[in-house]
This record gives sequence, structure tokens and C-alpha cells, in this order.
Amino acid sequence: MCPGNRISAGPEAAPPESGDNGGMQDSSPDSPTSGSGSVPAAGPAAPAQQPRPKSAYELPSRKNTVLRNMIWALALTVAVVVVVGIAFFGVGSDMERTPLPNSEVDVAQSAQRAEEIAPFPVAVPQMGEEWSEQSARFTDGEQPRWSIRYSSPQGSLVTLVQEAEIGAPLLSSALPGATVSEELTIEGADCQVLTGSGEGAGRTGITCQAEDTGLLVHGEAPREELEELATAALTSIR
Repeated sequence: MCPGNRISAGPEAAPPESGDNGGMQDSSPDSPTSGSGSVPAAGPAAPAQQPRPKSAYELPSRKNTVLRNMIWALALTVAVVVVVGIAFFGVGSDMERTPLPNSEVDVAQSAQRAEEIAPFPVAVPQMGEEWSEQSARFTDGEQPRWSIRYSSPQGSLVTLVQEAEIGAPLLSSALPGATVSEELTIEGADCQVLTGSGEGAGRTGITCQAEDTGLLVHGEAPREELEELATAALTSIR
């Protein structure tokens, strides 16, 4: 072997090619030579659909129609009940209503009809010409009642009420807050003079309990006129 010649151990390794990075590919996504494609930017979002405004001429739904019909039916029912109640019971209590003057009231004829169904002898007072009959009425039911209204000689409204027995409900209605101020006897019947108070202030009454019936005479008339009517009523049923 010649000393000037060098023996190569093998073929010389070829130098790495430019851009080969030592035989490894650049996997960076930013590299222009990357195999992955670029992601396109998202476009503007589509606007949300707005609900259409309700038209004023839109037909009512089935639910609204049923509710409206129920309201009308309820209002009609209430109106019918009110009309029927007024027709049967009138407006206000029977004691508070003031009848119109009526010179043609026939108390005797009304009493004759009431006598046929009343459970007590019906009183028909014989009053003087100064007394004017305003009304005569018999009410049947659980508590039958015969009542006559007069205009007294002094122009006061005086009422005669007759029942089988004068009870607290009638007294509290005719004479609110009534108290007994005197006891007396009229035509053999035990009677009491009553004086109202509170809402019944200024009213006076005389109540009598006869053998088969009770009487109440009340009004804003003087006591003498009330006693005159009570006496005539008791005389008529003796």
C-alpha cells in the first residue's frame, strides 16, 4: 500500500440538499409548503327572523271566542236575576216605601178577600173622613200579614199591621231601636206604647195582643192619632 494514498472507508455521504433540513420535512402549519389547506374565514351571521306584528283585523281565536261568550252569558244571567228580584220584592223594604195617595182604595173589599185565607180575623177600622186610606194589602206565606196605610188628619203616614202575633222581626223593621215607654189596655187587649231610637228616632208605635191576633200601629203621627186607629182596629175584630 502506498503511503501517499488514503483508503476511503466507504462512499462519502452526500451533503444534505438545500431546504431538506437534514432529510426531515417541515410540518409547521405556517409553512407555505405545508400540505394542509387554509381554513376560510366565517361569513357574517344571518339576521334572526322577527315575528310578524299581529294584525288588528285578525280573526279571534277559538279560546277568546269561548271566553267572551262565557262573560256575556254571565252578565245576562245576573241581569235576569236582578229584574226578577225587583219584580218579586220591589226596591227597598215594604216599611220604607211611601204609597201614592189613592182615594179609590176599597179597604173593605180587600179585607173580604183576605178574610178567606187569613189565619186571623182581619181588622177593618171605621175611621172618620179626616183619615184617608192609601193602600190595603194582604201577604200570604209563612207569616201572613194584613196591612193598611193611612194619611192621618195631620197629614202623617200611619200604618196598621196585623199578624197572628207581633214578633221581634216586625218590630225591628217598623221601629228600629224600639223601647217600651208605657203599658195600657185598649178594648180589653194588653197594649204597649213604643218609642224608636237611632234610625227609628221620631217614630212612635202601639202594639196590642188580642185573643187571636196581634196589631201594630206606627208612624210619625201624634200618639192620640195612633191610639185612635188602634182602638178602631180592635173594635172591628171583637
